[in-house]
Amino acid sequence: SPNLYRREYGRFPLNFAWFYTTPRFHLVDPSPSNIIDTFIITTGYYQSLLRFLENRSDIEPTIPTPLDLRTSYNDLLQNRMISDTIILQSGSFKILFGSRAIPELRATFKIIRPTNSTLTDNELKVRVVDIIRRFLDIEHWDFGDSFYFTELAASVHANLGPDINSIVLVPSFVSNQFGDMFQVETREDEIFIADISTNDIEIVQSYTSENIRQ
Repeated sequence: SPNLYRREYGRFPLNFAWFYTTPRFHLVDPSPSNIIDTFIITTGYYQSLLRFLENRSDIEPTIPTPLDLRTSYNDLLQNRMISDTIILQSGSFKILFGSRAIPELRATFKIIRPTNSTLTDNELKVRVVDIIRRFLDIEHWDFGDSFYFTELAASVHANLGPDINSIVLVPSFVSNQFGDMFQVETREDEIFIADISTNDIEIVQSYTSENIRQ
């Protein structure tokens, strides 16, 4: 009977018919299954990458394969709801600053220090490196977050206080200019990690258009 159905205009030429019925006081789930899409960073991969970036290992770790994840998280797959579909994917890291980052994300930090600081140049560099690594610790970030240099600079100033006057981030890539890395975004499967050492920190007397590539 033409009175049983009603056509709603939508995306031409797609035709969609809804034929689900249910008794009173019951609901129908229009999806045959719940798709749970997950991104996973395993502890082993994370710790191995940290050792590699901190030059405590010469072996660059490889991202776990889907088979590795299915093997490691088999209990999770076995205990899922019958209507659930769980997809296990390896998350990836977006490396910032050092030589192991892609060229567009390489940078150095220029620092102006006060003349009355009690720290030596090397002590100051070591402390800045430690602050940057702690700022980009995986515990503080989620997949898809954005990096803002202003937040990092605020953390450096908060931790060093009178032992630092100013810090700026200067990109190394030939096509980048000062300010290009003040904001860095990630994909939904990426999370930040720092490749940083004292070689990436330079103490200067002042900022010029040349030394900050302005």
